[in-house]
Amino acid sequence: RCLISSSTYNKWLSISEDCAMCTTENRLDSEEWMLVEDGDVGDIIKIKSRSHQKFLVCSPGGHVRIAENNQILNIGGDRWRICQNFNRKGGFVLISVEYSEYLICDDKGVLSCINENYLDGKSENWDIEFQSGELCFLSLPEYDRRISCDIAGNLSLSKKWKGWEVWRFIECGDGNVYISSWTHHTKILCSNESGDVFTTEERLGSWEKWKIELAQGKNDGVVIKSVVHDRYLRWNGNRLITSKTYEDNRHWTTWHIESAHRQTYFISSLSHDKRIGSRKDRAFTTRNRMSWEQWELKTVIGNDLIIISSKVRGTYLGSNPEGQVSLSAHVGNGEMWKFENSPHGGVFIVSVAHGKALACNKNGHLYTIEGQRGGWETWCLEPIMPPTITGEQMKAKRNSLIIGGSLAVASIALAPFVMGAGGIGAGVMAAEAVASGGSIVASGSVAALQTAGAAGLGVAGTTAAVGAGAAIGGSAIGIALSCSAKKGLTGPLPNSKKNVTAVEMNRPFCAWRSW
Repeated sequence: RCLISSSTYNKWLSISEDCAMCTTENRLDSEEWMLVEDGDVGDIIKIKSRSHQKFLVCSPGGHVRIAENNQILNIGGDRWRICQNFNRKGGFVLISVEYSEYLICDDKGVLSCINENYLDGKSENWDIEFQSGELCFLSLPEYDRRISCDIAGNLSLSKKWKGWEVWRFIECGDGNVYISSWTHHTKILCSNESGDVFTTEERLGSWEKWKIELAQGKNDGVVIKSVVHDRYLRWNGNRLITSKTYEDNRHWTTWHIESAHRQTYFISSLSHDKRIGSRKDRAFTTRNRMSWEQWELKTVIGNDLIIISSKVRGTYLGSNPEGQVSLSAHVGNGEMWKFENSPHGGVFIVSVAHGKALACNKNGHLYTIEGQRGGWETWCLEPIMPPTITGEQMKAKRNSLIIGGSLAVASIALAPFVMGAGGIGAGVMAAEAVASGGSIVASGSVAALQTAGAAGLGVAGTTAAVGAGAAIGGSAIGIALSCSAKKGLTGPLPNSKKNVTAVEMNRPFCAWRSW
């Protein structure tokens, strides 16, 4: 989810009241766009209006328009490639894949697409301001405390793992991020030159920009630095401040970043709208989303193998050579799994020891089977977010709280929109995909929201993130950038021998242990 503006003329892409493409000086809901992955091609996206649910299209003759999904089959021109603009640091160019033409905006705000030979070095420059990002906790491991933000934007350290302790990392260019409260989404972490740390609702300045780096020395964690002040975020025993040096009291300056869902999921059959649940000695399926249906994903260090453990029971999902699914108190070969892309919009969960895929039939019976990779073998992972309550909700119901992690879907729906994480195929729901565009489809299963990550360009890196120890990242921003060699996906400019790296940095944040 992002805003796209002309770097030169300070005008934002928008849709007019009569549903035509235009530009504006506003920054409202009608100016928000979603970068949507185009199939399996990692560096090609579609640009979809969040408010109108229509796509940006380049048509013959350089005309720019919007179209509904069912119209695109006839007119085409809806696929785009976003590349870094070497002529302007931090800027981008938007290129029509079908016509190899560049989206431009003139001084009057008129949009068109033109050939590379006619570019003037100004009108083709675009800024992309992301509105969503990876959701994480920021913890001081020495004290088991997390940064918390209340309704008024006041900061503190808390022992809780709830919604007020969740922060959104929003890419802002050059590898830097804004850090905003998930629940109180207008509150942005900020610091001044004197070392004071506070929140603000301003996001266009430099005081709100932070850089995340690995901590130096023996301390296991990351440091968070103010970009403009070059100072380290730290706790001084009473409040958050920034300091010029890292060496003083390292345990107050070294942070852990953990995914907001803490790698806990509902595992849903995409065909039958059933969740895997855990009893004392066996696994079963149900339509519920309660505590018995919560599963934690853990990785085996050094490879891409995954262990699936019951959040409540502490037992591990496994199988035997005969295809029977069981729960075990210990981890053996039969309790190790791997994820594979499913063409049906989810993931296959395959036993490493037996090579059989986990399946659920129409009666809800769990089993593993060899040689079958269809709908019954396809699963969707639904991240379970912590409970939270916003200021608006507290004003509306001062005596009513959202409680219980098992109410994840309801809690998510009440929270701000965040970029979806298609992840391994479409099998991983975004932390807030139910609210943001993922919906309950006819069969009742939750549909994954297909969106692209930071500078685009796909959601192909989840498998790498799993292998890196992150299990599943908190958002497509994290997942898309956690690809092989830990680099962002690349896209060559048309008629150019240069290979453009859109983003090259360590991501996702929750996988910092593998950086």
